[in-house]
Amino acid sequence: MTEHEIKRIRERFIMTSTLTLFFVMLIMGGSVYLFSTIAIRNEAQQIMRYIAENDGDLPRPDTIQETEEASHGSSLDTNSDHDNSFTETMEWSLQSIFGVGDFFDETPDSYYTTRYFAVLFEEDETVSQIKTSHIAYIDEEQAEKYARIALDRPFHFGNFGRYYYYTADREEGGTIVIYLDRTEQLSLMRRVLISVLSILGFGTILSFFIMRLLSKGIVRTEMENMEKQKQFITNASHELKTPLAVIKANTEMQEMMDGESEWSQSTLRQVDRMTGLIGNLVQIVRAQEMTDGELALTDVALAVSETVDSFAPVAVSEGKKLEKEVPDSLVIRSNDSNMRQLTSLLVDNAIKYCDDGGTIRVELNRSRRGAVLTVSNDYAEGANVDYSRFFERFYRQEEAHTISAGGTSDSNAGKHGGSAAKSGYGIGLSIAESLVKSMKGDIGVSWSKGRILFTCKF
Repeated sequence: MTEHEIKRIRERFIMTSTLTLFFVMLIMGGSVYLFSTIAIRNEAQQIMRYIAENDGDLPRPDTIQETEEASHGSSLDTNSDHDNSFTETMEWSLQSIFGVGDFFDETPDSYYTTRYFAVLFEEDETVSQIKTSHIAYIDEEQAEKYARIALDRPFHFGNFGRYYYYTADREEGGTIVIYLDRTEQLSLMRRVLISVLSILGFGTILSFFIMRLLSKGIVRTEMENMEKQKQFITNASHELKTPLAVIKANTEMQEMMDGESEWSQSTLRQVDRMTGLIGNLVQIVRAQEMTDGELALTDVALAVSETVDSFAPVAVSEGKKLEKEVPDSLVIRSNDSNMRQLTSLLVDNAIKYCDDGGTIRVELNRSRRGAVLTVSNDYAEGANVDYSRFFERFYRQEEAHTISAGGTSDSNAGKHGGSAAKSGYGIGLSIAESLVKSMKGDIGVSWSKGRILFTCKF
């Protein structure tokens, strides 16, 4: 894992955590606002239903108290203490959650603070009476106009501007329409909404900076481990080169004295193989370091073209044809060194595993957002290859792991699954993927009509 990848994981963690906290706070705040809105609506409906039951009048508190005492006195003979306790508990629960209950019992001052007007209609919808004694800024003409609007609406309860309206049938026949002014309650809900949104925004911003600060310590440990790993690979590679050089020199000296043998040749092949593997490990470390290079405006056409031209003699010596289709100039935000190494890895890979007498083709085209680099070669046996694992480090086709009589395992088909004479370590394409990611691009592999294609989009 590179430093760039660790930083990207950290940013993804911070963003995911912040968004999660944001949505949790949004749900909680929205629930508070929703329940408060439901409570206000239910309270308004309760008040207007109470007024409708009294035919548009709001009884004075002392009248309510006398009526309730008489009602309680008569109910004591018929209801048990257990029933009364259960009923009171249920009413308290509904009152506390949704504002449902005996509103005027608990707030007798509401007689003086409740602002409403009521319009009574006969069965033929002619106005029989208008009651505006509990509101000062609505006259009878306005009250009738509002009442007829409520009659035309499909629901018997709803809101109209700063009012809630309620329509009900009268016992004597006809209809009563009540409008209740809920200006104070609606203003309170607006303040609640603003408070919820303010807390939501402030909490999200605060949590973002806190998580960003705390995540530094976690990432720092991972960065230190990564640096130690890279240092270990570099040191171990350097230390291994000396004994390998000694083994190779001793074996060659033995061949000069006693002549070549199957065993001496096997030893030299294993030394060469180990030397190549050490070189690839060092290359991995260097590739990780290069992924941290800054991007700048680069003529990638020039970098690709010059790199491809340097491989022309190699392709000719292998008996294969190398073609390129690259524009004269194509400038994008990239890294010249990384682009040259990427092209070198892909072209070398294509030449190595191209079918005998086949064609390697390199194309660079401008896309709507940047550039597309495609390196393809003939590969007739690629129909049944697992391409999903091509970019895994040290991955090779299982059928490539055959051991020769001399004890070697370098008859590797590589990631192309080519002939047994082609050796590889399953590292090149992994390095290529790291280079593409360092330039903010994507790499993919596909096979079609006997050709395998590596496509890099920047």
